[in-house]
Amino acid sequence: METKRLRLRRLSIDDSRDVYAYASDPEVARFALWPPHDAEESTKAFIRFLTRPALLNWAILQRSSDKVIGMVFLHSLNAHHRKAEIAFNLARQHWNKGLVTEAACNVLNFAFHALELNRVEATCMPGNLAARRVLKKMGMTHEGRMRRSHFRYDGSHDMDLFAILADEFG
Repeated sequence: METKRLRLRRLSIDDSRDVYAYASDPEVARFALWPPHDAEESTKAFIRFLTRPALLNWAILQRSSDKVIGMVFLHSLNAHHRKAEIAFNLARQHWNKGLVTEAACNVLNFAFHALELNRVEATCMPGNLAARRVLKKMGMTHEGRMRRSHFRYDGSHDMDLFAILADEFG
């Protein structure tokens, strides 16, 4: 898939060096459910997890480069309820440029049109103000806070739930 500034393609184990370059950054991992990667082997395990058949994933690349700068993925797909959850991450040097919003909106378009989903959800930690801004720019509505709903290496965390419905997506 392509957008005005980006190319989105399937994530591959061959992307491990690029992903490690940003996934090892403590600021990138600060609000993630995974710790900063301590070795490229950790990144390869992460990519193997994300490329399982139960997940749909896209590497984010600038159109002018072959370097992976982030990823967007759909997980928790439920065909009966026609819903999924979207998640994303991006290298810090590309923050605040609208790139992850652009990529994630493209994936929403795929979710609602190609997959014919009715609902796409997203969660983020309450303190993750940047992710909250992205989710709102994507047209998502804050539906509430799930108390200690997600376990991470350092304990349980509250998560804010956002969602958008197919008929709300422009």
